[in-house]
Amino acid sequence: MIASCDVGIQREMSADPRISSMEIIRYDMQRLPCIETEHVTCYCGLFKISCGETHGFAEFKLSEGAHPTDLVHWASVFRRLRGMQPTQAIRHIEQHREIWGNERVLFVEEAVRNLLFNLETRNDGSSKLSREEIRTFLMHYALTYYSF
Repeated sequence: MIASCDVGIQREMSADPRISSMEIIRYDMQRLPCIETEHVTCYCGLFKISCGETHGFAEFKLSEGAHPTDLVHWASVFRRLRGMQPTQAIRHIEQHREIWGNERVLFVEEAVRNLLFNLETRNDGSSKLSREEIRTFLMHYALTYYSF
């Protein structure tokens, strides 16, 4: 009886995934391997959004005039996505497109869509690298890091 109850809880949880965490990193482009010298001054990074152990990723590259002076403050608007279902998050992002600006919306939307794909295919987004390898890579090449 207890085992069947546990299975029911697991199904309910997987049927209603909620965004549990997000991370954004700005790369130190001078330290990244295999980067051409013309890209060294780019404002680039990675956004990771998670539902438990399943992740969605999107890279961003912001133009010289459009990049924020404070990445943490700039990305803090995404905190509202935490606790939402990914489909709710997509709607929320669309509703805030004008306020957030197209550059912010494009990569966060891509990350949520990647998360949805990984949830549907039961892919945790880290089949090539383990969680520890991803974290080590991010911390090694981070110029700015924000977890929320």
